Amino acid sequence: MGYKLPKTLRASLRDPIGKLFTGPAQIAARSAKKYINTNKPIITVSIGDYCTKTLFDVGFLPNIVIYDGKTLRKKKINLNLDLYQDLKAFNPPEWISYKAWRILENTIKQIQSYTSGKCRVAVRIDGEEDLLVIAAIILLPLRSIVVYGQPPITTDEGIVCALITPSLKKLAEELLSKFEIHEEFINGDNHYSRKV
Repeated sequence: MGYKLPKTLRASLRDPIGKLFTGPAQIAARSAKKYINTNKPIITVSIGDYCTKTLFDVGFLPNIVIYDGKTLRKKKINLNLDLYQDLKAFNPPEWISYKAWRILENTIKQIQSYTSGKCRVAVRIDGEEDLLVIAAIILLPLRSIVVYGQPPITTDEGIVCALITPSLKKLAEELLSKFEIHEEFINGDNHYSRKV
């Protein structure tokens, strides 16, 4: 089972969900780091390779990193994840798969139960990670932050910091309720789905 993005919802997901920091990558990352440190989040999740690399470059290590090994669907980015426990999940383009949802949910529980605050987990996605922003907002405890990259489609490009509040959770749940629920079938390298 999983959630598939309907075509009618694509345009509405192009706007940032959270506070957008624009400018050159290093400046946007420093602004995002300052915002994160000011809000003292319970858990910080970074979604996307380029976004994560820019946070690393300014000395910020999120608790959870979700990445797919490339940016803009093609260019590879090397992330130094030596300090992170490594997990993998399958999540096709335009999907929030049940397996990816469960891995993220279990990872958040693992981070919450780790008392020293030094537990870090990297989840490598086979497919695309973009829509997992919605899952992270729903699954994270209040006062956590999701950080992700904003492409220059409807706004200036930059980094978005989504501080988890009850109203943001409600927005993410409303968005998810508009997704199509599908059954997933995987046969070798092929992925099939059927609307439920």
